Amino acid sequence: MGNAFAFAAARTRMTSPAGIPHFTKVQTRAARIAQRHGIPTGRYDDNSWLITLSDLTLLLLSFLAVWYVKSQELNAATQAANSVTRMAQTDSGPRNTLAASAHDADWSALKEEIEKFIAGADMTRDVSIAAAPNEILISFKDTVPFASGKADLRTQAMPVLEKVAAAAVSRPAMRLGVSGHTDDQPISTAEFPSNWELSSARASRVARYLIEKGVHPERIEVQGFADHRPRVPNENRTGRGANRRVELRLMRGSEVVATQNSDAQSR
Repeated sequence: MGNAFAFAAARTRMTSPAGIPHFTKVQTRAARIAQRHGIPTGRYDDNSWLITLSDLTLLLLSFLAVWYVKSQELNAATQAANSVTRMAQTDSGPRNTLAASAHDADWSALKEEIEKFIAGADMTRDVSIAAAPNEILISFKDTVPFASGKADLRTQAMPVLEKVAAAAVSRPAMRLGVSGHTDDQPISTAEFPSNWELSSARASRVARYLIEKGVHPERIEVQGFADHRPRVPNENRTGRGANRRVELRLMRGSEVVATQNSDAQSR
Protein backbone atom coordinates (compact mmCIF):
# COMPACT_ATOMS: atom_id res chain seq x y z
CA MET A 1 0.00 0.00 0.00
CA GLY A 2 2.82 2.39 0.94
CA ASN A 3 4.53 1.76 -2.35
CA ALA A 4 1.30 2.54 -4.24
CA PHE A 5 0.91 5.96 -2.59
CA ALA A 6 4.55 6.73 -3.26
CA PHE A 7 4.13 5.79 -6.92
CA ALA A 8 1.01 7.98 -7.24
CA ALA A 9 2.80 10.90 -5.67
CA ALA A 10 5.75 10.48 -7.95
CA ARG A 11 3.46 10.29 -10.98
CA THR A 12 1.62 13.37 -9.87
CA ARG A 13 4.85 15.32 -9.56
CA MET A 14 5.91 14.25 -13.00
CA THR A 15 2.65 15.30 -14.67
CA SER A 16 2.04 18.49 -12.68
CA PRO A 17 2.93 21.87 -14.06
CA ALA A 18 6.33 23.11 -13.06
CA GLY A 19 6.44 25.13 -9.86
CA ILE A 20 3.07 23.96 -8.37
CA PRO A 21 3.51 20.30 -7.37
CA HIS A 22 1.90 20.76 -3.95
CA PHE A 23 -1.27 22.33 -5.41
CA THR A 24 -1.69 19.43 -7.81
CA LYS A 25 -1.45 16.93 -5.00
CA VAL A 26 -4.05 18.71 -2.95
CA GLN A 27 -6.33 18.98 -5.95
CA THR A 28 -6.01 15.31 -6.73
CA ARG A 29 -6.71 14.28 -3.16
CA ALA A 30 -9.72 16.52 -2.96
CA ALA A 31 -11.11 15.02 -6.13
CA ARG A 32 -10.67 11.51 -4.78
CA ILE A 33 -12.34 12.33 -1.46
CA ALA A 34 -15.24 14.02 -3.21
CA GLN A 35 -15.66 11.04 -5.51
CA ARG A 36 -15.60 8.62 -2.59
CA HIS A 37 -18.33 10.52 -0.73
CA GLY A 38 -20.47 11.24 -3.79
CA ILE A 39 -19.85 14.99 -3.78
CA PRO A 40 -19.99 16.75 -7.22
CA THR A 41 -16.55 17.76 -8.43
CA GLY A 42 -17.74 21.00 -10.14
CA ARG A 43 -17.58 19.76 -13.70
CA TYR A 44 -19.62 21.74 -16.23
CA ASP A 45 -22.98 20.09 -17.03
CA ASP A 46 -23.89 20.46 -20.67
CA ASN A 47 -27.66 20.32 -19.85
CA SER A 48 -27.74 23.06 -17.18
CA TRP A 49 -29.12 25.66 -19.67
CA LEU A 50 -32.41 23.79 -19.72
CA ILE A 51 -33.15 25.01 -16.19
CA THR A 52 -32.78 28.67 -17.23
CA LEU A 53 -34.89 28.11 -20.34
CA SER A 54 -37.69 26.51 -18.34
CA ASP A 55 -37.70 29.43 -15.89
CA LEU A 56 -37.94 31.96 -18.74
CA THR A 57 -40.71 29.96 -20.39
CA LEU A 58 -42.68 29.86 -17.15
CA LEU A 59 -42.31 33.63 -16.69
CA LEU A 60 -43.43 34.27 -20.27
CA LEU A 61 -46.49 32.06 -19.86
CA SER A 62 -47.37 33.85 -16.63
CA PHE A 63 -47.10 37.24 -18.34
CA LEU A 64 -49.32 36.10 -21.23
CA ALA A 65 -51.93 34.81 -18.81
CA VAL A 66 -52.03 38.12 -16.91
CA TRP A 67 -52.18 40.09 -20.17
CA TYR A 68 -55.09 38.00 -21.43
CA VAL A 69 -57.09 38.48 -18.23
CA LYS A 70 -56.51 42.26 -18.27
CA SER A 71 -57.44 42.54 -21.95
CA GLN A 72 -60.71 40.71 -21.31
CA GLU A 73 -61.52 43.06 -18.44
CA LEU A 74 -60.75 46.10 -20.64
CA ASN A 75 -62.95 44.79 -23.45
CA ALA A 76 -65.81 44.22 -21.05
CA ALA A 77 -65.48 47.75 -19.65
CA THR A 78 -65.38 49.25 -23.18
CA GLN A 79 -68.48 47.33 -24.24
CA ALA A 80 -70.32 48.48 -21.13
CA ALA A 81 -69.38 52.12 -21.80
CA ASN A 82 -70.51 51.84 -25.43
CA SER A 83 -73.81 50.36 -24.33
CA VAL A 84 -74.39 53.24 -21.92
CA THR A 85 -73.56 55.76 -24.66
CA ARG A 86 -75.97 54.13 -27.12
CA MET A 87 -78.70 54.08 -24.50
CA ALA A 88 -78.11 57.76 -23.74
CA GLN A 89 -78.26 58.64 -27.43
CA THR A 90 -81.42 56.61 -27.87
CA ASP A 91 -83.03 58.30 -24.89
CA SER A 92 -81.94 61.78 -26.00
CA GLY A 93 -83.46 61.33 -29.46
CA PRO A 94 -87.08 61.85 -28.35
CA ARG A 95 -86.03 64.70 -26.06
CA ASN A 96 -84.20 66.44 -28.92
CA THR A 97 -87.22 66.00 -31.15
CA LEU A 98 -89.53 67.47 -28.53
CA ALA A 99 -87.16 70.37 -27.92
CA ALA A 100 -86.89 71.11 -31.64
CA SER A 101 -90.68 70.96 -31.99
CA ALA A 102 -91.10 73.37 -29.10
CA HIS A 103 -88.63 75.80 -30.69
CA ASP A 104 -90.37 75.51 -34.05
CA ALA A 105 -93.70 76.32 -32.43
CA ASP A 106 -92.20 79.27 -30.58
CA TRP A 107 -90.57 80.57 -33.78
CA SER A 108 -93.82 80.39 -35.71
CA ALA A 109 -95.70 82.05 -32.86
CA LEU A 110 -93.14 84.87 -32.77
CA LYS A 111 -93.54 85.53 -36.49
CA GLU A 112 -97.32 85.65 -36.17
CA GLU A 113 -97.07 87.91 -33.15
CA ILE A 114 -94.87 90.42 -34.98
CA GLU A 115 -97.11 90.30 -38.04
CA LYS A 116 -100.18 91.07 -35.92
CA PHE A 117 -98.33 93.90 -34.21
CA ILE A 118 -97.33 95.46 -37.55
CA ALA A 119 -100.90 95.10 -38.84
CA GLY A 120 -102.29 96.63 -35.65
CA ALA A 121 -99.96 99.61 -36.08
CA ASP A 122 -101.18 100.00 -39.70
CA MET A 123 -97.62 99.65 -41.03
CA THR A 124 -98.03 96.71 -43.39
CA ARG A 125 -97.29 98.86 -46.45
CA ASP A 126 -94.02 100.14 -45.01
CA VAL A 127 -92.81 97.14 -42.97
CA SER A 128 -92.70 93.65 -44.43
CA ILE A 129 -91.90 90.36 -42.72
CA ALA A 130 -90.70 87.04 -44.12
CA ALA A 131 -89.62 83.86 -42.39
CA ALA A 132 -87.27 80.95 -43.04
CA PRO A 133 -86.78 77.86 -40.84
CA ASN A 134 -84.15 79.63 -38.72
CA GLU A 135 -84.64 83.30 -39.53
CA ILE A 136 -87.24 86.06 -39.52
CA LEU A 137 -86.57 89.05 -41.77
CA ILE A 138 -88.20 92.40 -41.00
CA SER A 139 -87.67 95.03 -43.69
CA PHE A 140 -88.36 98.76 -43.11
CA LYS A 141 -88.72 101.21 -45.95
CA ASP A 142 -86.13 103.87 -45.32
CA THR A 143 -88.75 106.58 -44.88
CA VAL A 144 -90.16 104.80 -41.81
CA PRO A 145 -87.12 104.90 -39.55
CA PHE A 146 -85.25 107.79 -41.22
CA ALA A 147 -85.75 110.99 -43.14
CA SER A 148 -84.17 111.29 -46.55
CA GLY A 149 -80.37 111.48 -46.33
CA LYS A 150 -80.44 111.26 -42.52
CA ALA A 151 -79.58 108.67 -39.86
CA ASP A 152 -81.69 110.02 -36.98
CA LEU A 153 -84.23 107.41 -35.86
CA ARG A 154 -87.85 108.43 -36.24
CA THR A 155 -90.37 107.74 -33.50
CA GLN A 156 -92.78 105.92 -35.82
CA ALA A 157 -90.29 103.00 -36.16
CA MET A 158 -89.68 102.67 -32.43
CA PRO A 159 -92.72 100.55 -31.48
CA VAL A 160 -91.75 97.76 -33.88
CA LEU A 161 -88.13 97.91 -32.73
CA GLU A 162 -89.26 97.74 -29.10
CA LYS A 163 -91.33 94.66 -29.93
CA VAL A 164 -88.29 93.02 -31.49
CA ALA A 165 -86.09 93.98 -28.54
CA ALA A 166 -88.57 92.44 -26.09
CA ALA A 167 -88.64 89.22 -28.12
CA ALA A 168 -84.84 89.08 -28.17
CA VAL A 169 -84.51 89.74 -24.44
CA SER A 170 -86.91 86.89 -23.66
CA ARG A 171 -84.96 84.55 -25.97
CA PRO A 172 -81.29 84.71 -24.95
CA ALA A 173 -80.18 82.37 -27.76
CA MET A 174 -81.50 84.65 -30.47
CA ARG A 175 -79.03 86.72 -32.49
CA LEU A 176 -79.86 89.84 -34.51
CA GLY A 177 -78.43 91.32 -37.67
CA VAL A 178 -79.06 94.90 -38.82
CA SER A 179 -78.16 95.95 -42.36
CA GLY A 180 -78.55 99.29 -44.12
CA HIS A 181 -79.20 99.63 -47.89
CA THR A 182 -79.46 102.58 -50.26
CA ASP A 183 -80.30 103.10 -53.92
CA ASP A 184 -77.70 103.92 -56.56
CA GLN A 185 -78.13 107.68 -56.30
CA PRO A 186 -74.88 109.15 -54.95
CA ILE A 187 -74.74 111.25 -51.81
CA SER A 188 -71.97 113.58 -50.82
CA THR A 189 -72.44 115.60 -47.64
CA ALA A 190 -70.16 116.56 -44.80
CA GLU A 191 -71.84 113.93 -42.60
CA PHE A 192 -72.10 111.18 -45.25
CA PRO A 193 -69.52 111.39 -48.04
CA SER A 194 -71.04 108.32 -49.75
CA ASN A 195 -73.80 105.75 -49.47
CA TRP A 196 -71.44 103.52 -47.52
CA GLU A 197 -71.39 105.91 -44.59
CA LEU A 198 -75.15 106.53 -44.81
CA SER A 199 -76.14 102.84 -44.85
CA SER A 200 -73.72 101.97 -42.06
CA ALA A 201 -74.87 104.87 -39.89
CA ARG A 202 -78.53 103.90 -40.25
CA ALA A 203 -77.85 100.26 -39.34
CA SER A 204 -75.76 101.36 -36.37
CA ARG A 205 -78.51 103.66 -35.11
CA VAL A 206 -81.09 100.85 -35.17
CA ALA A 207 -78.66 98.55 -33.37
CA ARG A 208 -77.99 101.20 -30.73
CA TYR A 209 -81.71 101.55 -30.06
CA LEU A 210 -82.04 97.79 -29.57
CA ILE A 211 -79.12 97.90 -27.12
CA GLU A 212 -80.82 100.72 -25.24
CA LYS A 213 -83.84 98.43 -24.86
CA GLY A 214 -81.83 95.67 -23.23
CA VAL A 215 -80.34 93.56 -26.03
CA HIS A 216 -76.70 92.72 -25.32
CA PRO A 217 -74.29 94.21 -27.91
CA GLU A 218 -72.58 90.84 -28.46
CA ARG A 219 -75.79 89.48 -29.94
CA ILE A 220 -76.03 92.12 -32.68
CA GLU A 221 -74.26 92.33 -36.05
CA VAL A 222 -74.25 95.60 -38.01
CA GLN A 223 -73.57 95.93 -41.75
CA GLY A 224 -73.85 98.69 -44.33
CA PHE A 225 -74.09 97.62 -47.97
CA ALA A 226 -74.72 100.97 -49.69
CA ASP A 227 -76.35 100.20 -53.08
CA HIS A 228 -74.61 96.85 -53.61
CA ARG A 229 -77.45 94.59 -52.41
CA PRO A 230 -80.45 95.86 -54.38
CA ARG A 231 -83.75 94.07 -53.99
CA VAL A 232 -84.90 95.13 -57.47
CA PRO A 233 -83.15 96.98 -60.31
CA ASN A 234 -82.64 100.72 -59.75
CA GLU A 235 -84.34 101.54 -63.03
CA ASN A 236 -87.03 103.92 -61.80
CA ARG A 237 -88.33 105.71 -58.77
CA THR A 238 -90.30 102.71 -57.53
CA GLY A 239 -87.29 100.40 -57.76
CA ARG A 240 -85.03 102.86 -55.99
CA GLY A 241 -87.62 103.31 -53.23
CA ALA A 242 -87.77 99.55 -52.69
CA ASN A 243 -83.98 99.33 -52.42
CA ARG A 244 -83.71 102.06 -49.79
CA ARG A 245 -84.37 100.02 -46.66
CA VAL A 246 -83.16 98.81 -43.29
CA GLU A 247 -83.38 95.09 -42.66
CA LEU A 248 -83.54 93.44 -39.27
CA ARG A 249 -82.83 89.72 -39.11
CA LEU A 250 -83.82 87.60 -36.15
CA MET A 251 -81.72 84.43 -36.13
CA ARG A 252 -82.27 81.38 -34.00
CA GLY A 253 -79.51 80.41 -31.60
CA SER A 254 -76.79 78.02 -32.75
CA GLU A 255 -77.74 75.42 -30.12
CA VAL A 256 -81.28 75.27 -31.52
CA VAL A 257 -79.99 74.77 -35.07
CA ALA A 258 -77.50 72.15 -33.83
CA THR A 259 -80.32 70.25 -32.15
CA GLN A 260 -82.33 70.25 -35.37
CA ASN A 261 -79.34 69.08 -37.42
CA SER A 262 -78.45 66.24 -35.03
CA ASP A 263 -82.08 65.12 -34.97
CA ALA A 264 -82.24 65.14 -38.77
CA GLN A 265 -79.04 63.10 -39.01
CA SER A 266 -80.31 60.53 -36.52
CA ARG A 267 -83.37 59.99 -38.69
